[in-house]
Amino acid sequence: MVELKKLREETSALLDIAARRVKERSRRDLDKFEKGQKVWLEGKNLSLGYLSPKLSPKCEGPFEITEVLGPVTYRLKLPFQWRIHPIFHASLLSPYKETDVHGPNFLEPPPDIVEGQEEYEVKAIIGHRPKRKNQPPKEYLVSWKGYNSSHNQWLKPAGLKHSMELYLEYKIVHDLR
Repeated sequence: MVELKKLREETSALLDIAARRVKERSRRDLDKFEKGQKVWLEGKNLSLGYLSPKLSPKCEGPFEITEVLGPVTYRLKLPFQWRIHPIFHASLLSPYKETDVHGPNFLEPPPDIVEGQEEYEVKAIIGHRPKRKNQPPKEYLVSWKGYNSSHNQWLKPAGLKHSMELYLEYKIVHDLR
């Protein structure tokens, strides 16, 4: 009986130590952000159509904070093609700092004007999705030349008429009908 009591006390002490460690770990200081500030978004839980999680960027952005919802929750202005909830915890955000040495991030080239229409050059086709399983792809994920991954866009095959070479090569490599 004495051994059982001693064992219970030791277990209780170990639980107190573990609880203290968890409390200290959760108390780490989170950055405070303001409306209009730009931030990087942690990319670990985002599925944005990359072929492999290893090849996807560690952070996405920078994105502007459009609303402060609470002490640790923020609404971000995300690209329209991202079909994800725009509200994130502060632990997934890090401040964006633009330096004079580095210059502005992701300088985007102006579109080419062809017959009065804006045209963008396709850099690569990086994914596809069918409407139903075992059906030919209805849409292709396109990366644009000179633009970062937040501008990637899903296009139907008709939207790839100026990139037919890339389109056909992608179909051959991925053995698509």
